[in-house]
Amino acid sequence: MFRLLCIFGLALCVHSCLPPRLFAQVIEVGGGTSTLYQGSGGSIATHAQGYDLTLGAGTIDGHLIEGARLVKPTPHAKYILGDDQIGFQLPTDIFDAGHFLLVRGAGVAATRGKTDLLAFAGATATAYSNPLFIGAKTNELAGVFFLQTRLSSHLRLFSDTVAQKMMTEIEAIEWTPRPKLDLALSAGIGANQPYAASSLKFSRSWIDADAAYIEAGPQFQRVSLISPLQSEADRENVQVTVKPFSFLTLGGGRQNYLTPQQSSTTSLRSSIDQGSVGLRVFATQLNGTIFQSTFQSQSDDAGSLSASRDFTRRFRFAGDYLTSRPRNSAHTSSFISTLSEILTSRLSVNENVTYSGGHTGITFGGEILSNFVTVSANYDTFFVPANNNAFEQALVLDVKMNLFGRLTLHGGTYVDPTGHLRYTADANTVMWRGQNGQPAVKAIVMEPAIMRGCVVDTSGRPVEGAALRIDKRMVYTGSDGCFFLREHKPGTHPLQVVVAEFLASGKWHVVSAPSTIASKPDTGNAEPPIVVVVGR
Repeated sequence: MFRLLCIFGLALCVHSCLPPRLFAQVIEVGGGTSTLYQGSGGSIATHAQGYDLTLGAGTIDGHLIEGARLVKPTPHAKYILGDDQIGFQLPTDIFDAGHFLLVRGAGVAATRGKTDLLAFAGATATAYSNPLFIGAKTNELAGVFFLQTRLSSHLRLFSDTVAQKMMTEIEAIEWTPRPKLDLALSAGIGANQPYAASSLKFSRSWIDADAAYIEAGPQFQRVSLISPLQSEADRENVQVTVKPFSFLTLGGGRQNYLTPQQSSTTSLRSSIDQGSVGLRVFATQLNGTIFQSTFQSQSDDAGSLSASRDFTRRFRFAGDYLTSRPRNSAHTSSFISTLSEILTSRLSVNENVTYSGGHTGITFGGEILSNFVTVSANYDTFFVPANNNAFEQALVLDVKMNLFGRLTLHGGTYVDPTGHLRYTADANTVMWRGQNGQPAVKAIVMEPAIMRGCVVDTSGRPVEGAALRIDKRMVYTGSDGCFFLREHKPGTHPLQVVVAEFLASGKWHVVSAPSTIASKPDTGNAEPPIVVVVGR
C-alpha cells in the first residue's frame, strides 16, 4: 500500500509541476477497490487538445502493477504508446463478442479508403483489465497486425495476426447478401492450435436465429496469454427466438464453451441447453424457462416460472417459482414474490417474500434518485450452473453520490459467475487547468452526423450499462437505456452487443439486434433509434 501511495503522489506532482501550456487542461482522477476484480488502485487521466494521457497503478490478486497510455489522434490515424486493450473479434463471434488482448508497446490505427488496419509492436500483458485503473505486467514479445477491408457493401474480409512464440493467424470473410442476414467463415490457427468456425445470423419481424459451429484444438486459445483467460464458443451453438403472435414468444438454444485453466494446458468443456416461452395475457406477462447444464462431471436440470403485472402506473407485482435438480445432490425449489411501488418520480420501494426449504423470508429494497445521491437496492435471482444449487438470490446494491460539484463516489455489489457476492467501490473527480490558473475555454465543434440506439429487456424496460461495440469503439447505455454518438460524416458501421462487458448485473443474452448501425445528418428532426433486445 505504501508503494501504491508513493506512485500516485509522484504522478500528482508531475501533473502539477508541468507548465499549463505544455500539459492538459482537463484532469480526471479516480480510484477504488473491488473484490469482483480482486484489485484496488486508481488512475489519473489527462485530456488535452491533441492527446490523451493516462497513468494508473494498483494491485490485482495481491500483485502490484502499473501502467501508462498515451493516445495522439491525427486526421488520418491514431497513435498509441504504452498499454492498450485491443479487441479481437471475428465475424463468426455472434455468441461471445467480448474477446480482447492486453498489449504493451507502440501502435497505430488508421483507415485508408475501404481498409481499416491496426499495427502494434511490443509484448502481450499478463494483468486483468479492470475499471479502476490501467496496468500490466510484460509477458512475451509480440507483434499484432489486424486488417479489415470492405470489398463491397455486402462483403468484408478480415486478416488477424498475432506473431509470438505460439502463433495466431486467422482469416475470415463476412457476407451480408441482404439486410439482417449475415454469413461468415473463419479459419486458421490460435496459439498453434487449429481453428475453424462458421456462423449464420438471421432476423425478421417474427424470428431471430443465430447459429454457429466451431471446431478447435483441445488447447486452443485465441492468443497465448497468462491472463485474462477467456472462454471460447465450441462446437454447435444455436439461439432461436420465434414471435408468431404479438402476445407469444418462443425461444430455445444450446451453447458450448471451451474454458482454459490457469495451471493446465488443457481446457474444460461445458454446455447449457435452454428453452423458454413468453405469453402476455390480459396485461399479465407469463414466462417459463427450462435449463440443462453440464460442467465437468456435474449436471443440473433446472427451471423457472414467472408472472408479472402492472396495476396502475404505481404498482407492479411479480412472482417466480424456481427449481433445481442437480445430479448426485439434493433438489431445491423456492417461490419468490415481489411487490414494487413507485411513491414519487424519485422514490420507489419493493417488498420480497421468499419461501424455500420450508422457511419464509421477507426482504425490502428500493431506489432513491436525486442530484446528490442515487441509491438502488434489489434482491435479484441468478442462474449459476457451476453451483449445486443453480439459483442464487442476492442483494444487488448500487450507490452513487455527487459531492462538491465534481467529486463522485460510487459503490455496488455484484454476483460473479461462481455465485459469490462481490463489491466495487470507486471515486472520481475532474479538475481544470489553463493559462494563469484559469479554466481553459475551447470552442467545441459538433460533428454533423448522429447515430442513436436503445437497449431494452424482454419486458421493454431500459437496460442501463449495456455494452455495444460500433466498429472498434465501445459505448455504454445511460439510465434511459440509450446511447448517442456523433461522427464527421454519415456512414454505416458494424454493431456488436458485448454481453460480457455489461455493467448491469446478471448473465445476459441477445434476443434481437441489428448487425449494423447508420449515422444520419443531424437536421434537427431526431431519427428513430435502433432497438436492441436482451434477456437475463
